[in-house]
Amino acid sequence: MIAPTLYYGAYVGMIAVMSLVDHLLAQWFHVLMGESFFYLNNFLHLPYAIFYLYFVIYYFNVRKNDPGWCRYYSYLIGAYVVTSGWLAWDILSRSSTGSEWAILTCNLVNFLSSLVLAGITTHEDRPGAREFLFASLPLTVSGLVLVAQFFSGAALEAGPGMMAFRSGFILHVMVFLTALSARYRNLRRYAQ
Repeated sequence: MIAPTLYYGAYVGMIAVMSLVDHLLAQWFHVLMGESFFYLNNFLHLPYAIFYLYFVIYYFNVRKNDPGWCRYYSYLIGAYVVTSGWLAWDILSRSSTGSEWAILTCNLVNFLSSLVLAGITTHEDRPGAREFLFASLPLTVSGLVLVAQFFSGAALEAGPGMMAFRSGFILHVMVFLTALSARYRNLRRYAQ
């Protein structure tokens, strides 16, 4: 139970770091890095998504329960490693070769596949699956609103997509923390 909680804490912590860089330190980084600041924000998406990925792996214990899903997630981790290299190349060469689209694609695949896994495990009536699905819905819906705003070409800083994403993320964290504490209490009760 400790591993999923640690990975979830690291995931939430990376969101806090991204918000700090994006809002409080944005002007300083923009002066320091110029237009490459956009890539720094994209680069911060990678660890947060990987922490979320490991949280899902340990939460559902896919190594033991679902070897096919474990193999799938190892390929997804490989995709993140390749995307990290691609993004590093964009930062060093100060050019845009589409790494931001690769990051967005990996993140969407990551979140949608975790919803599919949660749906399957809910159908199998595994402990914690319903809570995972319920907690992921606000983040997924608000993330899709943000992606729609991104594709529309509107500014992401001040718009309905960003407000929806922030609200969805707060709901996501609150529901997940409640679900994790309930799951921990249940596991302790069964251990006694």
